[in-house]
Formats: sequence, C-alpha cells, structure tokens
Amino acid sequence: MTSMADDTPAFYFDEMLVRASAEQLVKRGINVVMAIDVDMVGKDDDTEHLTYAITNNLVVVTFDRAFAGRTMSRSDHSGLICFSGAQDDIGGIVRALIGFVQQNTRETVAGRVFWIKLD
Repeated sequence: MTSMADDTPAFYFDEMLVRASAEQLVKRGINVVMAIDVDMVGKDDDTEHLTYAITNNLVVVTFDRAFAGRTMSRSDHSGLICFSGAQDDIGGIVRALIGFVQQNTRETVAGRVFWIKLD
C-alpha cells in the first residue's frame, strides 16, 4: 500500500526502465509496477502492455518513442510518459517522476502522452 493519495498517478515501467529507478520511487511512497514483475516481458506494446496499464489504472513509462507516438492517437488509457535521454539516468528519472506526481492527478493524465527530456 502506498502513502500517496488515491488520485496520485501510479506507474507501469516497461522493459526499458531499470529497477533502481522504481525502487527509489517506491521508497518515496510512489506506486510502481515493473513489467518484469508481472510476467509482461516480450509482450506487445499496444495490445498487452497498454491494456495491462489501463486495467490497473497505471501510467506507462517508457523510452519507446514509436510506442508513445502510436499511443498519441488514443485516449482510452491512463496516460503515458516517454523519456528521451540516458536510460541509466536513475536520478533524472526519479526527479522527473516525483515532479510529475506532484503536479498531476490520475484524472489530469488520463488519455494523454507526456514527452520528458532527461538532461
């Protein structure tokens, strides 16, 4: 159980995100589900990863620009964040997602795609 409010966005990390980022967010009370932990490795982005996130009201977090681009044409999801920059920038990812939950609710992110550049 998380200490964050019920309307706080929770995240679904696809296979492109590292566990260290998830662990740092969880330590701060932010809910993160990793694809590897729910047997979603190697699954289709559009029909399986996105569906899992929708079913569980999670914002997808990825570095996959093509997936994010395809998702922009949809509004039936819980939100998607696409990072650009170094995938091993754990501090940058953590800071960006902490800021994201501080500025957004589940309602304000639903159906939207966010593009975040890591420094």
